[in-house]
Amino acid sequence: MKKYIPFILSGLLLTSCIDTIVLPSDKIVAEDYWKTKDDVSSMVAGAYKEMCSADNIERFIVWGEFRSENLDVNAEVFTDDAGKRTDLEEIKVGTMDELNQYAKWASVYSVINKCNIVIERAADVMSSDPSYTQSNYATDCSQMYALRALCYFYLVRAFRDVPVTEHAYFTSSQGFEVEQQAPLTVLNKCIDDLNRALELPLAVDAYTDWRSVGYINRDAIYAILADVYLWRASMTGDMNDYQLCVDYCDKVIESKQERYLGDNALRVPIPGSIDRDGYPLIPGQYAFEYNFIRGNSIESILELQCDGNNTSNSGLAHCYWNYDNKSRTYGFMMAPVSVFQSAGTSARLYKSTNDYRYYESCLNVGSSDVNQYQINKLATSNTTGNREGSMKAVTTRGVVNASADSRVGINWILYRLTDVMLMKAEALVQLAGDDLDKLRVAFGLANTVNKRSIAKATLGGQDTLLFSSYQSKAQMEEFVLEERQREFAFEGKHWFDLLRYTYRQLRSADNGSAALLHPEKTMAEIGGLNNYAATSNILNQATGLTTDMAMESEPYLYFPVFGDELDVNPLLHQNPAYISDETIVKQ
Repeated sequence: MKKYIPFILSGLLLTSCIDTIVLPSDKIVAEDYWKTKDDVSSMVAGAYKEMCSADNIERFIVWGEFRSENLDVNAEVFTDDAGKRTDLEEIKVGTMDELNQYAKWASVYSVINKCNIVIERAADVMSSDPSYTQSNYATDCSQMYALRALCYFYLVRAFRDVPVTEHAYFTSSQGFEVEQQAPLTVLNKCIDDLNRALELPLAVDAYTDWRSVGYINRDAIYAILADVYLWRASMTGDMNDYQLCVDYCDKVIESKQERYLGDNALRVPIPGSIDRDGYPLIPGQYAFEYNFIRGNSIESILELQCDGNNTSNSGLAHCYWNYDNKSRTYGFMMAPVSVFQSAGTSARLYKSTNDYRYYESCLNVGSSDVNQYQINKLATSNTTGNREGSMKAVTTRGVVNASADSRVGINWILYRLTDVMLMKAEALVQLAGDDLDKLRVAFGLANTVNKRSIAKATLGGQDTLLFSSYQSKAQMEEFVLEERQREFAFEGKHWFDLLRYTYRQLRSADNGSAALLHPEKTMAEIGGLNNYAATSNILNQATGLTTDMAMESEPYLYFPVFGDELDVNPLLHQNPAYISDETIVKQ
């Protein structure tokens, strides 16, 4: 008997011998390559470039955004020889299996291996090239430690249990039989790497061009640390980790304030004041242009650089506006009308009709004769033209070279200032409990982000969020989650936000579910699905959905081990949500 099993997860990619995708070219790994400072610089640049590959960007979007209610599969009928549409549909409806291509993780491990190669080999260059100093080596390693940590952080959020290696692989004959480790073990290693990176990081003012946010500097390391501590705290309930998240957020905020609200403020090329309640935020009228079209703005902390020539963001194009590199205006994904159609006090997401983000995120918002909206944010070269007193839906977008993927020069933003502000607010809510004075501080941070995006110089009652509406921890927690959804729509964050929320709700439940959460153990150690708390009702509450979801317990929140990997690596264990004695058939 064949059985169709609902899945919400997908697989991993490893082989007993290293996949050639993971390895750099023979020249790069050869002993005689590592001779000059330029050789090291090329390898460091190669690691960053690999992060921008179509495989990685598509996965960052699928893993962190598509699984949430912010995105749906494009309903347009189109030919898809790669089978991506089918795999996305199966993820969305809960029928994906271990063959789903978005479960492959080889492209991320390729970046990790490049980082490991630099860390192992770059030291040798100091003896052959005097211009490559100990300081150069330390800052190169700082970036590679941090980038490696970021990669593992992506993997642990998408798959939970993942293999971790700190050793470089140089030939395809090297065996890569590495066992999975529990999420707490992986997160702890991420923190160790990030602390190593802080020993001699790039200064935030080391560069004045794109490298100031294109390379991982001190502030970027602080931002990643804040994110990792927030995730770990949500899994364990450790209040010390929430405080560490706040502390690292403060370091980034203070750095931005010092850089842009002091003497340098006069050099910020943006009309109007950037001082929003003491935070250097671009005025709402210009935020879309400077953050998402020009890129590398004063708010940016870390962006993957795509200039459209040397590095193209074709993965972003595939997802949002050009699925096959031909003359298209749509990608694999669209925004659901149910979430993005309306604005106002009774709307599901945008509570003000004067919210710039409502008009900027999608095309033709407000239209009732469509079932999906095309995505505008991160998919256009045009400004919206909206300003106070003249707010309207955007009807057309300047698609960036729709007929080819070789010149897509839109950066992928990993961290920006409002992200850090809202991470701090999220952590403060957990530290505050029901202390209204502490909750007020958290509200102030989130409300500043919200106010920046309201197109009115003087905010009236209908445009002002009032603290009196958020008088409990639960209300504030939902408010911060909602504000993050408004601010970071389509930026690869909302599903991860929901996972943090879910862990906290499970831990605060009165049904003993917290006892069933074991982030210090792998799923193989925990055992079968009966050993996990139910999650579907909590996720329904968080997302506002009323339909049944195939996420009955924690394992369903993650992707399974990719089928090929189980065949060649005997140390891997399948996620219990995907284990069946019967044949699994893709619908």
